[in-house]
Amino acid sequence: MIDYIDRNHVLRENDKAVKPSESKICMFCGSNENITKEHMIPRWVFSGSTNAFFTVNLNGLDQSYNKATIPACAKCNAELLNDLEKTIQGLFENRDVSTDPFEWNETQYIIRWLELIDYKFQIFNITRKFLVPKNAEKVDYLMDFPLYMLLQNKDYSPFQVLSAIRRSLKRLSVAKKYNHLNSLVVFKTSNKGFHFFHTIDEFIFLEFPKHQIALFYFFKQEFETTGEAHDAAMEIIKKVY
Repeated sequence: MIDYIDRNHVLRENDKAVKPSESKICMFCGSNENITKEHMIPRWVFSGSTNAFFTVNLNGLDQSYNKATIPACAKCNAELLNDLEKTIQGLFENRDVSTDPFEWNETQYIIRWLELIDYKFQIFNITRKFLVPKNAEKVDYLMDFPLYMLLQNKDYSPFQVLSAIRRSLKRLSVAKKYNHLNSLVVFKTSNKGFHFFHTIDEFIFLEFPKHQIALFYFFKQEFETTGEAHDAAMEIIKKVY
Protein backbone atom coordinates (compact mmCIF):
# COMPACT_ATOMS: atom_id res chain seq x y z
CA MET A 1 0.00 0.00 0.00
CA ILE A 2 2.86 2.38 0.76
CA ASP A 3 4.30 1.82 -2.73
CA TYR A 4 0.86 2.41 -4.25
CA ILE A 5 0.41 5.65 -2.28
CA ASP A 6 3.89 6.81 -3.25
CA ARG A 7 3.38 6.14 -6.98
CA ASN A 8 -0.12 7.56 -7.23
CA HIS A 9 -0.25 10.40 -4.72
CA VAL A 10 3.24 11.46 -3.64
CA LEU A 11 5.67 11.00 -6.56
CA ARG A 12 6.55 14.18 -8.47
CA GLU A 13 8.53 14.67 -11.68
CA ASN A 14 9.77 18.04 -12.89
CA ASP A 15 8.04 19.61 -9.88
CA LYS A 16 4.64 18.28 -10.95
CA ALA A 17 2.52 15.47 -9.57
CA VAL A 18 2.65 12.26 -11.57
CA LYS A 19 -0.76 11.42 -13.00
CA PRO A 20 -2.22 8.39 -11.18
CA SER A 21 -2.09 5.38 -13.45
CA GLU A 22 -3.49 2.63 -11.25
CA SER A 23 -7.02 1.70 -10.26
CA LYS A 24 -8.13 2.09 -6.64
CA ILE A 25 -7.07 -0.49 -4.08
CA CYS A 26 -8.31 -1.31 -0.59
CA MET A 27 -6.42 0.88 1.85
CA PHE A 28 -6.50 -1.85 4.48
CA CYS A 29 -5.32 -5.00 2.68
CA GLY A 30 -4.18 -3.77 -0.74
CA SER A 31 -6.71 -5.79 -2.76
CA ASN A 32 -8.04 -4.29 -5.98
CA GLU A 33 -11.19 -6.45 -6.03
CA ASN A 34 -14.71 -5.42 -5.01
CA ILE A 35 -13.73 -1.93 -3.91
CA THR A 36 -16.34 -0.14 -1.78
CA LYS A 37 -16.40 3.14 0.15
CA GLU A 38 -15.51 3.24 3.83
CA HIS A 39 -16.72 6.28 5.77
CA MET A 40 -14.11 8.27 7.65
CA ILE A 41 -16.29 8.49 10.73
CA PRO A 42 -19.32 6.16 10.98
CA ARG A 43 -22.73 7.75 10.54
CA TRP A 44 -23.93 6.50 13.93
CA VAL A 45 -21.31 8.67 15.62
CA PHE A 46 -22.94 11.91 14.45
CA SER A 47 -26.46 10.37 14.35
CA GLY A 48 -26.53 10.33 10.56
CA SER A 49 -26.83 14.11 10.33
CA THR A 50 -26.07 15.31 6.80
CA ASN A 51 -25.22 18.71 8.28
CA ALA A 52 -22.27 17.35 10.25
CA PHE A 53 -18.95 18.32 8.73
CA PHE A 54 -15.30 18.92 9.45
CA THR A 55 -13.34 21.87 8.16
CA VAL A 56 -10.09 21.45 6.28
CA ASN A 57 -8.08 24.10 8.15
CA LEU A 58 -5.66 24.52 5.30
CA ASN A 59 -8.13 26.19 2.96
CA GLY A 60 -11.24 26.63 5.10
CA LEU A 61 -13.36 24.26 3.05
CA ASP A 62 -16.05 22.18 4.72
CA GLN A 63 -16.26 18.44 4.08
CA SER A 64 -19.39 16.53 5.02
CA TYR A 65 -18.79 13.45 7.16
CA ASN A 66 -21.60 11.85 5.21
CA LYS A 67 -19.56 12.04 1.99
CA ALA A 68 -16.00 11.62 3.23
CA THR A 69 -14.82 8.10 2.35
CA ILE A 70 -11.73 6.10 1.39
CA PRO A 71 -11.49 2.88 -0.67
CA ALA A 72 -11.94 -0.47 1.09
CA CYS A 73 -12.63 -3.90 -0.33
CA ALA A 74 -15.95 -5.56 0.44
CA LYS A 75 -14.29 -8.17 2.67
CA CYS A 76 -12.42 -5.65 4.87
CA ASN A 77 -15.48 -3.42 5.01
CA ALA A 78 -17.84 -6.20 6.03
CA GLU A 79 -15.61 -8.32 8.25
CA LEU A 80 -12.87 -6.15 9.73
CA LEU A 81 -14.34 -2.66 9.87
CA ASN A 82 -18.01 -3.47 10.40
CA ASP A 83 -17.25 -5.95 13.19
CA LEU A 84 -15.16 -3.37 15.04
CA GLU A 85 -17.89 -0.74 14.62
CA LYS A 86 -20.50 -3.08 16.11
CA THR A 87 -18.19 -3.83 19.04
CA ILE A 88 -17.70 -0.13 19.77
CA GLN A 89 -21.42 0.58 19.53
CA GLY A 90 -22.06 -2.27 21.95
CA LEU A 91 -19.55 -0.87 24.44
CA PHE A 92 -21.20 2.55 24.37
CA GLU A 93 -24.82 1.41 24.54
CA ASN A 94 -26.53 2.17 27.89
CA ARG A 95 -23.15 2.84 29.51
CA ASP A 96 -22.62 5.32 32.31
CA VAL A 97 -18.85 5.67 32.28
CA SER A 98 -18.86 7.51 35.63
CA THR A 99 -20.10 4.38 37.43
CA ASP A 100 -19.17 1.67 34.91
CA PRO A 101 -15.76 2.54 33.39
CA PHE A 102 -14.37 0.58 30.47
CA GLU A 103 -12.27 -2.46 31.37
CA TRP A 104 -8.76 -2.82 29.97
CA ASN A 105 -9.80 -5.23 27.20
CA GLU A 106 -12.63 -2.88 26.17
CA THR A 107 -10.21 0.03 26.18
CA GLN A 108 -8.02 -1.78 23.68
CA TYR A 109 -10.92 -2.01 21.22
CA ILE A 110 -11.58 1.71 21.59
CA ILE A 111 -7.90 2.55 21.06
CA ARG A 112 -7.76 0.42 17.93
CA TRP A 113 -10.89 2.14 16.61
CA LEU A 114 -9.44 5.63 17.21
CA GLU A 115 -6.15 4.63 15.58
CA LEU A 116 -8.16 3.42 12.61
CA ILE A 117 -9.87 6.81 12.29
CA ASP A 118 -6.47 8.52 12.35
CA TYR A 119 -5.24 6.22 9.58
CA LYS A 120 -8.35 6.93 7.48
CA PHE A 121 -7.77 10.67 7.79
CA GLN A 122 -4.18 10.20 6.68
CA ILE A 123 -5.34 8.36 3.58
CA PHE A 124 -8.04 10.97 2.97
CA ASN A 125 -5.48 13.78 3.08
CA ILE A 126 -2.91 12.07 0.88
CA THR A 127 -5.49 11.28 -1.84
CA ARG A 128 -7.11 14.76 -1.91
CA LYS A 129 -5.57 17.66 -3.79
CA PHE A 130 -5.43 21.22 -2.56
CA LEU A 131 -8.59 23.15 -3.49
CA VAL A 132 -9.19 26.87 -3.33
CA PRO A 133 -12.47 28.23 -1.91
CA LYS A 134 -14.73 30.20 -4.24
CA ASN A 135 -13.73 33.83 -4.73
CA ALA A 136 -10.27 33.13 -3.33
CA GLU A 137 -7.05 33.74 -5.19
CA LYS A 138 -5.86 30.70 -7.13
CA VAL A 139 -2.40 29.41 -6.28
CA ASP A 140 -1.27 27.43 -9.32
CA TYR A 141 1.83 26.02 -7.64
CA LEU A 142 -0.24 24.28 -4.95
CA MET A 143 -3.06 22.94 -7.08
CA ASP A 144 -1.63 19.43 -7.54
CA PHE A 145 -0.25 18.97 -4.03
CA PRO A 146 -1.90 16.45 -1.69
CA LEU A 147 -3.50 18.10 1.33
CA TYR A 148 -1.24 16.03 3.58
CA MET A 149 1.90 17.87 2.48
CA LEU A 150 0.33 21.26 3.14
CA LEU A 151 -1.21 20.72 6.58
CA GLN A 152 -0.86 23.56 9.05
CA ASN A 153 1.64 23.10 11.89
CA LYS A 154 3.32 20.33 9.92
CA ASP A 155 6.44 20.51 7.81
CA TYR A 156 5.98 17.33 5.84
CA SER A 157 8.23 16.28 3.01
CA PRO A 158 7.09 13.33 0.85
CA PHE A 159 9.34 11.05 2.91
CA GLN A 160 7.83 12.30 6.18
CA VAL A 161 4.30 11.80 4.89
CA LEU A 162 5.01 8.20 3.99
CA SER A 163 6.78 7.66 7.32
CA ALA A 164 3.73 8.95 9.21
CA ILE A 165 1.44 6.59 7.28
CA ARG A 166 3.81 3.71 8.05
CA ARG A 167 3.68 4.61 11.76
CA SER A 168 -0.10 4.58 11.62
CA LEU A 169 -0.14 1.15 9.96
CA LYS A 170 2.35 -0.14 12.52
CA ARG A 171 0.12 1.07 15.37
CA LEU A 172 -2.84 -0.75 13.85
CA SER A 173 -0.81 -3.95 13.58
CA VAL A 174 -0.12 -4.05 17.34
CA ALA A 175 -2.72 -6.38 18.83
CA LYS A 176 -2.17 -5.53 22.50
CA LYS A 177 -2.38 -1.87 23.51
CA TYR A 178 -1.02 -2.22 27.05
CA ASN A 179 1.54 0.58 26.65
CA HIS A 180 -1.16 3.03 25.58
CA LEU A 181 -3.99 2.20 27.97
CA ASN A 182 -3.20 5.37 29.96
CA SER A 183 -3.15 7.44 26.76
CA LEU A 184 -6.95 7.17 26.47
CA VAL A 185 -9.01 9.59 28.56
CA VAL A 186 -12.74 8.89 28.92
CA PHE A 187 -15.14 11.61 30.03
CA LYS A 188 -18.82 11.61 30.85
CA THR A 189 -20.42 14.52 28.99
CA SER A 190 -23.78 16.28 29.12
CA ASN A 191 -23.29 18.33 25.95
CA LYS A 192 -26.06 17.98 23.39
CA GLY A 193 -24.04 18.19 20.19
CA PHE A 194 -21.49 15.98 18.44
CA HIS A 195 -17.99 17.42 18.58
CA PHE A 196 -14.72 16.35 17.04
CA PHE A 197 -11.16 17.59 16.55
CA HIS A 198 -8.06 15.75 15.47
CA THR A 199 -4.40 16.34 14.68
CA ILE A 200 -2.94 13.60 12.52
CA ASP A 201 -0.43 11.34 14.28
CA GLU A 202 -0.85 13.26 17.56
CA PHE A 203 -4.31 13.19 19.18
CA ILE A 204 -8.05 12.90 18.62
CA PHE A 205 -11.16 14.03 20.51
CA LEU A 206 -14.66 12.67 19.89
CA GLU A 207 -17.84 13.53 21.79
CA PHE A 208 -20.95 11.33 21.57
CA PRO A 209 -24.00 13.17 22.99
CA LYS A 210 -26.29 10.18 22.50
CA HIS A 211 -24.14 8.07 24.83
CA GLN A 212 -22.89 10.93 27.06
CA ILE A 213 -19.33 9.85 26.39
CA ALA A 214 -16.29 11.80 25.20
CA LEU A 215 -12.90 10.32 24.29
CA PHE A 216 -9.46 11.89 24.04
CA TYR A 217 -6.58 9.75 22.82
CA PHE A 218 -2.87 10.47 22.33
CA PHE A 219 -1.51 8.41 19.44
CA LYS A 220 2.18 8.63 20.35
CA GLN A 221 2.44 9.90 23.92
CA GLU A 222 2.54 7.41 26.78
CA PHE A 223 1.67 8.30 30.37
CA GLU A 224 2.39 6.80 33.78
CA THR A 225 -1.21 7.41 34.89
CA THR A 226 -4.52 8.37 33.32
CA GLY A 227 -4.44 11.44 35.57
CA GLU A 228 -1.39 12.73 33.71
CA ALA A 229 -3.10 12.06 30.39
CA HIS A 230 -6.24 13.82 31.64
CA ASP A 231 -4.28 16.96 32.55
CA ALA A 232 -2.52 17.00 29.17
CA ALA A 233 -5.82 16.46 27.34
CA MET A 234 -7.53 19.28 29.25
CA GLU A 235 -4.81 21.74 28.25
CA ILE A 236 -5.51 20.98 24.59
CA ILE A 237 -9.29 20.95 24.99
CA LYS A 238 -9.24 24.40 26.61
CA LYS A 239 -7.34 25.77 23.61
CA VAL A 240 -9.36 24.06 20.88
CA TYR A 241 -12.88 23.39 22.14
